[in-house]
Formats: sequence, structure tokens, C-alpha cells
Amino acid sequence: GLAGEVKPYEKVESIMGTSEALQAVHEFPLPVVAKIDGAAFGAGANLAIACDTQIASESSRISFGFRPVGLAVDTGTSYFLPRLVGGNKAQELVLTGEMLGAAEAGDLGLFTKVYDDDEFEESAAAYVENIATGPTIALKTSKRLIRQGFESDLDQAMANEAAAQAQVFETHDHEEGATAFMEGRDADFQGE
Repeated sequence: GLAGEVKPYEKVESIMGTSEALQAVHEFPLPVVAKIDGAAFGAGANLAIACDTQIASESSRISFGFRPVGLAVDTGTSYFLPRLVGGNKAQELVLTGEMLGAAEAGDLGLFTKVYDDDEFEESAAAYVENIATGPTIALKTSKRLIRQGFESDLDQAMANEAAAQAQVFETHDHEEGATAFMEGRDADFQGE
């Protein structure tokens, strides 16, 4: 072959490597925040929506634009996108390759928060700090329960929540949170 030519099996290996990275982000036990300040296309868009929450600047854009380059979806599009926007909207975004601005992406739930460009860095840092200083065990447990909720009926979801709550109720962070609430102060969570 020609120098620099990528063989088909190498393309598959590259896609699988990217898919594994997205799966690792999605399965990470602690909350993961995507910070988008620019454009997120294709696999980059999937990386963003694989996270637990997405914050973006007002000039950011997102597209599941595999169509314009003659490709089918990959890297989890068929899993993540319909769960966020519904089946019909997912089909439309994939079949048209439409580029969405931040406001429309926010309206669809692809971006959790959209901040003014001038305030993006400061607002993003405050948002991440708020999550990062939360009660680690409770947040990790909540993330797991929400993911399980997609595969459970209501009875099973509530049973899972009750079992988890019994464990989280015994943590130092719960005690600190309850005490801080009663004393009218911010909690100092320690992740215990």
C-alpha cells in the first residue's frame, strides 16, 4: 500500500479504542463533567454526552455529523443520543447531520448548562467545584441508581434506592450534611 495509508482493520481498531474510552468515561463511578468551549463533532459529541453533565459556552456547537463524511454512527451514538433527546430527534440529528448551537443543544438536554462566553471559565469552575465538593459517597451512589433506573421498573428502582439510602444514611457526610442544614451553614463533606 501507499505510505500513510490506513488499512480497514486499523480503522476498526481506532474506533474500538475510542469506544473503550467513552465507555470508561460513562462507567467512571464518580460524576464526570464535560466542559465544551467550541465545537463537539461526531465522537467528540459522544464523549460530551457520555459524561454525567455537560456545560458549554454560548458559542459552542454540537453535531452528530457522521453523515457529511459518509459514515454511520459509532462511539455510542445509538446508545447515548436517543436516551437524551428521544428516538425521533436522534434520528433527525443523525440523518441530517445538523449542527446545533449551544442554546438549541441546551433546550434538547445535550448541554446541561450554557454560560455566556465572557463568564464561561468562571461559571464552569464554580459548577465543577460545586459537584467536586459534594458528598462523594452519596453522589456516586446516586449516579449508579440513575443508571440502573433506565433498566428497572418503578418497584425495582425504589427498592434499589431504599437499600442504597440505608447505606448512605450511615456515612459521616450524611451526618455532616444534616447537622450543617440544621445549623444553617454549608456542609464540609469529607467523602466518608
